[in-house]
Amino acid sequence: MPEAGAELVRTARLRVLPGGAAAPAPGTVRIFLMGGDALARAGVMALLADHEGLAFVGDDEPGPRALAALRAHRPDVLVVHGPGEPREVAALLADIDPELPVLTVGGCEPDAASARILRGHLPATTTARQLAAAVSLAAAGYALSRGGRPEPEDAAPARPRGIGRTGLRTGTGTGTVSDVPPDLLTDREGQVLDLVSRGLSNTEIAQSLTLSEHTVKTHVQNLLQKLRVRNRVHVAIYAFESGLR
Repeated sequence: MPEAGAELVRTARLRVLPGGAAAPAPGTVRIFLMGGDALARAGVMALLADHEGLAFVGDDEPGPRALAALRAHRPDVLVVHGPGEPREVAALLADIDPELPVLTVGGCEPDAASARILRGHLPATTTARQLAAAVSLAAAGYALSRGGRPEPEDAAPARPRGIGRTGLRTGTGTGTVSDVPPDLLTDREGQVLDLVSRGLSNTEIAQSLTLSEHTVKTHVQNLLQKLRVRNRVHVAIYAFESGLR
């Protein structure tokens, strides 16, 4: 779970796409990474290289070239690494599509106005699982908030979002991902759901539960069918919305 009181869900596995690579598979969360340090950007991409369901579609330093790349690639989430000053974040948010979910990692804390627009700010100590979870949730319409506290009534965020439990701000109010009661899950399905929501891969779940990876994959597919959801991101969101996490 995120440090410093930030709360999030889920992760997935990430593929770094070299130039000219095929487009990500349907359902994959497409990420653009922006940051002034090329070595740090390479480190972030390497850090997330083993997470399913996510793919980098590009990276660059802030500037006109990066903005052009954003328009060309149309990613699902923009991750900004190491912003130097709050005004840099504010200026970037003013230059991009207001519907594009944006996460900042490390660097300065955003000012109050930017914080209400961002899908979250993660500290430099964020782990790969935490970052992957935040990206997955941002793409699904959720955001991180500190300590699970709702924003003030007069905050008037630029992108209206409701306040969900456990510090997750929801997106445009489309309802819960599944209306299936948690008590319909078997004990084993509940265990797998909990580990999926914590960001573990099938291999890690298999090791944790002393099962074969094939068996875990079967449990995950059964969960998707029983909950009538499309992917692991929705399984994780279900865990939060139903109070299981």
